[in-house]
Amino acid sequence: MEKFDVIIIGGGPAGLVASKVLVAFSKKTAIVERAKLGGDCTHSGCIPSKTLLKSASAHFNAKNLNKYGLSSNNITIDTSKVLLHVRNIVAEIYSHETPEDFEKAGVNIIEGSAKFVNKNEIAVGDKTYFANKFIIATGSAPSIPNIPGIKDISYLTNENIFLQDSIPSSLIVVGTGAIGIEMATAFNRLGCKVTLISRGKGILKQNDEELSEILLGKLKKEGIEFINNASFEKITQTDTQISLHVNKQILSAQKILFATGRLANVNLNLERADVKYDKNSIKVNDYLQTSNPNIYAIGDVSSKYKFTHIAEQNAIIAASNIGLPFKKKVSYEHIGWCIYSEPEFAHIGLTQTQAEKKYGEKVQIYKMEYKNTDRGYTDVEKVGIVKVSVLTNGTIVGASILGCRAGELIHQLQLAKTFNISFDKLSKMVYIYPTFVDLIKQPAKKFYITKLMNNPFLKFIKKILK
Repeated sequence: MEKFDVIIIGGGPAGLVASKVLVAFSKKTAIVERAKLGGDCTHSGCIPSKTLLKSASAHFNAKNLNKYGLSSNNITIDTSKVLLHVRNIVAEIYSHETPEDFEKAGVNIIEGSAKFVNKNEIAVGDKTYFANKFIIATGSAPSIPNIPGIKDISYLTNENIFLQDSIPSSLIVVGTGAIGIEMATAFNRLGCKVTLISRGKGILKQNDEELSEILLGKLKKEGIEFINNASFEKITQTDTQISLHVNKQILSAQKILFATGRLANVNLNLERADVKYDKNSIKVNDYLQTSNPNIYAIGDVSSKYKFTHIAEQNAIIAASNIGLPFKKKVSYEHIGWCIYSEPEFAHIGLTQTQAEKKYGEKVQIYKMEYKNTDRGYTDVEKVGIVKVSVLTNGTIVGASILGCRAGELIHQLQLAKTFNISFDKLSKMVYIYPTFVDLIKQPAKKFYITKLMNNPFLKFIKKILK
């Protein structure tokens, strides 16, 4: 039986980062991976989706040159190779994270599915491996709704949508979280007729409601049909189309995509290792330890925030807690995320509603619209708003940005929030002109002026001068 200091189960972003840290601590480390290293992020998540979105944006802009003062004859664009392009980019990324690369770096790669035999041993195929500690990084899988007829049809999820031969002529997207919105955006812009279905009232329910509504309006304007408060009755399939019976009507399309949440990959015989879990996650403490303190769980399998950057943060903390004599707690206080729709939708901390509920009159909301920036005009990117929730002492407690480059812009606010930099200080830089960062500078300047006018000493001087 081969023995290791640490065995990591799962070779996605969390597992790969953890392995590098552990090797740096001179720990004999192995990764068990049942498919390809890189996990969902490389093969069916971040990389293929953002590649597809970039192609979709290029297609859309080429078809709408007139908004840039350009004109041309009718443009015919061949989209038949788009998905091949996506797979080529995935292959290029994977070429830097192959088993051979990690073996050279000192990480042992074990191919297959792992099952716990007891607290210190796992079985992979017909072999058994021992470790002093384990890290579970098995990720999550699509959650599929229980609709009558679902078992008799061929449906798409993020795991197979990028494996299609061509862009479908029509697509039903069920689910309005990040995956659903991004895929609806991309396929619609590539000429596919898209129907977007929400089981609730609107879209992106974890985000700012006002900005979500603006984004939904933009998606509708681009031609996406939207149905909310959906009640599914049944689903059927013929040789040429899928029919979804919803809200007493029948929707038909060539393909259907389910983006209806994620379930943790926990089929590991965890009971034998004394690890507590449910279908949504493995339970961990602030140090990312499971109910068995020698077994850690990181990334999608244990966190409610299913993002690659959170998985990597988890990996560094868990590996450091194994390799170092002192323990570090995980914190999600200053994390953010971005939905790569058109326009992008980024967020950190509390939403406006959450901030006002928690802090009442102690919080102020500072806003600026893209249409009020010079760069918004030059780039014809006038749809969007920056919203920052700020306490009277200048502490940023949350921010949401809907608009061009939101995923980049949010980092300045995240930096200020993380390191407790007062919002007014963001107005004191000399910003390069013309840039979208004016969307942050101007609200910060407004807060600075308000703070100045409320200064007791200045109020006293003003009173005397009168």
